[in-house]
Amino acid sequence: MYEIKAGVVTGVVLIGLGLVGYVGSGMQSVTALIPAFFGIPILLASLLATKKLKLGMHIAATLGLLGAIAPLGRIIPKTMKGEFELTLASSSMILMALTCLVFVVVCIKSFRDARKNRES
Repeated sequence: MYEIKAGVVTGVVLIGLGLVGYVGSGMQSVTALIPAFFGIPILLASLLATKKLKLGMHIAATLGLLGAIAPLGRIIPKTMKGEFELTLASSSMILMALTCLVFVVVCIKSFRDARKNRES
């Protein structure tokens, strides 16, 4: 059950992160809202899971995994070329990746605990 709360919190944090990035960039780039584009479906899927639909949390966990991996596709190449700068955009990507990674770890732990409880 704690993974549902984690999903809601993760969704809200990602939406907030996207909005802060968008406003902080002077509302010039829609790409600043990418964390929010991940946060909204994670939030909705987590709320769907409150109706006892396990699929909702599996969808949310999958989106969380994608949200953890996607920013690395931009961060790693810049780092390898020596072009990485800590800006609002790169900070947003790092925070998105970390937030999603923590959420995925919480989901995996919850899924494992649920399986152990069913088996016993």
